[in-house]
Amino acid sequence: MRPLVKLSLRARLLGSAGLWSAIALVGVGLFIYWLFKDHAERTFDARLDANLLGLMASVEFNEQGQLIKTRDIGGPQFDRAYSGWYWQIAHDDEVLIASRSLLNASLPALTSDVSQALALTGPEGEALRARGRHFSAPGSGPPLSITVAGPQNDIDDALSRIVLPLVASLALLGIGLAVAVWWQVRWGLKPLTRLRRDLLAVRQGYREQLAHATVEELQPLVDEINALVTHNREVIARSRQHVGNLAHGLKTPLAMLANSLSAQQAHDATTEEALSRLQRLVDHHLRRARAVGAGYHMGERTQVADTLEGLVSVMRHVYVRGPAPLHISVQCDDALAFRGESQDLDELLGNLLDNACKWARQQVMIEARRVSPEQLTVVISDDGPGMPETQRLKAVKRGERFDESTPGDGLGLAIVQDLARLYGGHLALAANSPSGLRVELTLPAAERPPKGDLSGTS
Repeated sequence: MRPLVKLSLRARLLGSAGLWSAIALVGVGLFIYWLFKDHAERTFDARLDANLLGLMASVEFNEQGQLIKTRDIGGPQFDRAYSGWYWQIAHDDEVLIASRSLLNASLPALTSDVSQALALTGPEGEALRARGRHFSAPGSGPPLSITVAGPQNDIDDALSRIVLPLVASLALLGIGLAVAVWWQVRWGLKPLTRLRRDLLAVRQGYREQLAHATVEELQPLVDEINALVTHNREVIARSRQHVGNLAHGLKTPLAMLANSLSAQQAHDATTEEALSRLQRLVDHHLRRARAVGAGYHMGERTQVADTLEGLVSVMRHVYVRGPAPLHISVQCDDALAFRGESQDLDELLGNLLDNACKWARQQVMIEARRVSPEQLTVVISDDGPGMPETQRLKAVKRGERFDESTPGDGLGLAIVQDLARLYGGHLALAANSPSGLRVELTLPAAERPPKGDLSGTS
């Protein structure tokens, strides 16, 4: 089953590189964020531990068995009410002494020694990060638990301050990586772009073979394509030679029969007509056989304007009608080219132009133009009597003639139809306004010359 969407090689490379770069950048960003968070928490915990050790060293029991603080520690944040910085010393669930910032509130008592930071809730519902320990104060007294807490918001604020610079830095790094990847892919695929351009030049007839590739990996492909092109030309050349031999082998006996028949005194009209028809059929099928090879031949291009100029010059000399000569007008772009052999274009346009001049009263108009990048049309109109629709449908059949008084064998339009189809084109007949016949021939157009130096390497 074919995929619904075909991705180019460039899109595949850019997409995969972009995906992995994005994953790597996100991973690096998360890792840096985790490192900074770990550093911030360790620094905060070290500050809590310093205050905790200072408190342990600054309290003792007096002679009355009361716990007293011998000196202030921690700074003014422990004196400001509900500042988020708190400490307390307790025995079981009884708070013996606490910082002024707690006022009448208290922190949850420790139930056992802890080696990691604790997450507590403060008097006003704020998130706290705390450290605690069990110890014995100097003097006679029971074992105590000490807890020092600080606002978790300090760590969160520090982390939030690095998010924007971190994201901006990674974004700039991502843009730089994207530009580097795009340039690398573009530079890496440049030999393929040159190879495609050279193939187009070979197909259009500007070159006979591909030049040597500039990268080692493409050289086997270039060699195979050149071998295929050479083989194709050799096959076509042999086919045309066989067709020529067949033409000579058939025409010679037919000519001998015709001469023998004409030398006889008693002419057999039926035999002469059969022999003439056989000659026409042989010519017709030989043209078809030659056109089959031409239709698949690479590198052939024929200028339409040059072909029309030669044919019009001939027709003006052939169809001379008294003092008022036949007027033939041509509209054709000089750059318009047919993708095929000049002999076939001569035969296609020659038959149509001869038919138009034969029936025209005073004027024949020719217009050739490109209708798409791959196709061109040649429209030939005359001001003759034209033909009804029923006759137009039969006109492209072999041997169909509607006026025996005019010379011809009835194969002209049939040959054009067959040749056009072999090239992937078609022939259409329509009535011309106000009178006459309008013939539209569609053929493959040669691509416009590729940009750049066609002699460069791949």
